[in-house]
Amino acid sequence: MENYLNNYDNFDKTLVYDFKICNGGIGDCIKYFCYALQLCIKNDIKLYYLINNIPIEKYLKLKYEKMYIEKENIFEKENISETNKIYCLDIQNIKPNTYNIVYPQTFWYTFSYDNLTIPIEEIFDFVDEIKMNSKIMLLNKINNYISIHLRLGDVYLIPSYIQGMNDIRHFDEEKLFHFIENLDKDKNIVFFCDNNDYKLKIKNKYNHIIITNCNIGHTTLTLNDTSENQVLDTMTEFYLLTNSTEIYMGSESGFPIIASKFKNIPLHKIIY
Repeated sequence: MENYLNNYDNFDKTLVYDFKICNGGIGDCIKYFCYALQLCIKNDIKLYYLINNIPIEKYLKLKYEKMYIEKENIFEKENISETNKIYCLDIQNIKPNTYNIVYPQTFWYTFSYDNLTIPIEEIFDFVDEIKMNSKIMLLNKINNYISIHLRLGDVYLIPSYIQGMNDIRHFDEEKLFHFIENLDKDKNIVFFCDNNDYKLKIKNKYNHIIITNCNIGHTTLTLNDTSENQVLDTMTEFYLLTNSTEIYMGSESGFPIIASKFKNIPLHKIIY
């Protein structure tokens, strides 16, 4: 990363990462940028993050200010006079002296979590408001814990989904119960879920399980669908996952996978 940044201003090829509302949640925002970055490092390409002023950007920041670019001054930053929108990436045919715009869908068919080898904490950091909120929610009480994350789906996050397309994640509740019952009860075990009712169900069934009182929402939506407080709390839960000693997944989700890659935390799947 250090060598890449030292040579950053000398690269004649440029990608601009454009992540908008409804392109996905925090995990999607991070994973596709980091994937693009590693491609750029390997191929001597300058990568910018296009500021779209979406809710995620308020709480999660790049560590390197010069990697940001705004629409208003996109042609003022360098001697470039055109843009090229790329939906299917051929890294060897990137146009030089052009702002080559890439999107999450640019990487859909080539992305692999195994390609993310740089710890994400070297690229992104959370703002102080998230860190303070995490202390209120949990870290003032405990600082050494394992996490269980269960994603139930967007039907629990986006009211409009109830009338439209449904995103419901499969999980095996009996196996989840069995897994919890066999954990060492002397350890701090924090249970995260995108449904508060289900979090309370687990807490009521297993009183040694720790939960937060975060109000979860979908971080990619406008504030009409997800409140400011929900964005803050959801980003806080993500930050808390990144500080676990281990993470256990109860269903398929990029949220805990990307959290584990922040500091290369061990990640395990509960069979589902």
